[in-house]
This record gives sequence, C-alpha cells and structure tokens, in this order.
Amino acid sequence: MEKSEKMAIMRKTALISFVVLIFILFASLFVKTFSILLLLFGGLLFSIFFQAISNRIHGWTGWHKGITLTLAFFLVFGFISGVTYLIGNTMAQQYEQFKEGIPKTVKSVESYLDDTSWGDKVKDMSPSMEDNGDQVMQHAGRFFKSTFGFFGDLYAVIFLGLFIMISPKEYKNGIVTLVPQRYKPKADHILTKMGSDLKVWLKAQMLEMAFVFTLTAIGALLLGAELWLILAIIAGTLTFIPNIGPTLALIPAALVGLMDGPEMALWLVGLFLLVQLLESGVFGPFVRKKMLSLPPALVLFFQLLLGSLAGAWGILFATPILVILIILVNEVYLKGMLEQEPETDE
Repeated sequence: MEKSEKMAIMRKTALISFVVLIFILFASLFVKTFSILLLLFGGLLFSIFFQAISNRIHGWTGWHKGITLTLAFFLVFGFISGVTYLIGNTMAQQYEQFKEGIPKTVKSVESYLDDTSWGDKVKDMSPSMEDNGDQVMQHAGRFFKSTFGFFGDLYAVIFLGLFIMISPKEYKNGIVTLVPQRYKPKADHILTKMGSDLKVWLKAQMLEMAFVFTLTAIGALLLGAELWLILAIIAGTLTFIPNIGPTLALIPAALVGLMDGPEMALWLVGLFLLVQLLESGVFGPFVRKKMLSLPPALVLFFQLLLGSLAGAWGILFATPILVILIILVNEVYLKGMLEQEPETDE
C-alpha cells in the first residue's frame, strides 16, 4: 500500500513538473515571438478597417462582399492618391524645410544659451546638445526596434491583413474548431464581439485623428506657421496613440516654432495644448461615450508594459489589445464564472 502511494505521489510530481516545464517553454516562446504576434495583430486591424468599409458599402448597395471589398480597397487607395496629388508637393517641400531647419534650431538654442549667464550653468550641468542628441537617437533606435526592419514589418502587416481580409470566416472558424464542442457557441460569440468592438475603436480613433488634424491645420495656418501641414499630419497621426502620442507631438511643434523664434514656439505649443485639451476634454469623451470607453490609467499602464516588451509596436497596438483583454475578462470570467449560480445544499 505504501509502495503504491509512493508511486502515485511520484506520478503526480512528474506530471506537475511536466506541466510546469511546458508552461515555461510556451511562456518563453511567447516572449520571444511577441513582436511577430504584434505584426499579426496589426494585420488583423488592417483587415478589420477594410472590412468595416466593405460592410458599409454592402449595406448601401447589397452587392456581393467580394465586390464591396475590392471597391473599399480602391476607394482607400484612391483617397490616399488624391490627397497625395493635391498636397504631396507642399508636404514634400515642408518636410525638406523641417529636416534642414531642425539642426539650425538646435544651434540657435545653443547660441542663445551661450549668451546668457544661466545658460552657461545649464550647459555645464549637462553634456552638449549634440551629445545628448546622439544619445537620444541611440535610445530611440533601441526603443523603436522592429522584427524585420520598419518597411519589412509594414509589408508583413499589409500582407497579413490582405490574407485575413480575403477570408476572415475561415480563420475565425479555425479558432472555434480548437474549442470543446459545448463552448463553441460562446467562442464564436466572443470572437464576433472582438471584431465588432475593434471596429468601433478604430472608428473612434479615426474621428479623433481627423478632429486633431483639422484643428491643428487651421490653427497653425492662422498663426502663420510655414510648416502647418507637417505639424497637422504629425499631430493627427500621433493621436492614434492615446496618452503618449499627444505628448510626443509637442516636440516637433516646439522645434518648428523655434525656427521662427521663441514667440512662435510658445504659440504653437499653446495651440497643441489647446487642441489636445479640446480633444481629450470635449470631443474624445463625446465620441467614446457613444462608442467605446477605456480607463485612461489602465491604457497608460498597458502602453508602458507592452512598450517595454516590444518597443514602438507594443505602444502602437497596446490599446486595441487591451480592448480584446477586457472582452475576454468580461465574457469568460465575469459572465462565465462569477455569474454562475453557486450550488446549494438541499
């Protein structure tokens, strides 16, 4: 009897050790391939974006999904081409001015510091701006790391998105088949809700990006900033990244303003702060109230967490991944476990 008990304990210990080992191996593999999984997620968002446009066209016309999907692709491509044709020359000229003007701005700031008594103290307390710039670029290079290089990652996201976009039901059904039979309806419901909520989140982000771009462009034009279009594009694009994006947008605004003097820099920084105040305090809550709302502190924490794991891609996709995790917690844990009636003894 004692021998059989010892054997049973040994078998359980071996089984537990095996399970722990498998878990460690899968966790290690997950961490190692996390950047690639993020690219897959980026492809998923790319697919959802075009599917949303295709579904809207299908609702209006009743045409076949294949036709509406192709039409959605050409509409987006045509829109980008049209905008590039109309403002591409202006954008290219302003970009060249921006690229040439920033080094001059840094030198003028150094010259200004040389002419002031407190400026010498500041320079003595820290390395030169050139050294600081090199250090910043080195850290930025490590932070904005990628799996296959930026353009390689971009191509991966686009092609993954195209493959998912062509036959999304096949991938969805493939995931559902991995789930036990009695949980298949629940799994199908969760996947459908994920797609629906991500679509709503994307729509909200696009509206907020358009709002920030429009107000920034109008404000910069009224202030007489030469690089108004570049600033508006930067501000609108970085709005896609909650919390961190608007803060990053202040840096080019200040640098561009300093190209025309400290007064213009203050005006542009003030404009960016005003636009972000209107977006985060008025327009953003209005949009999110009607669409999808996320706790800001939780979003920031998740951005920092994924940013430490996968750099810029982690920060970029942190919010939509959080949307998915919240759905899983609500559907699997809160509704699936906590709402089950406890068994009572009769």
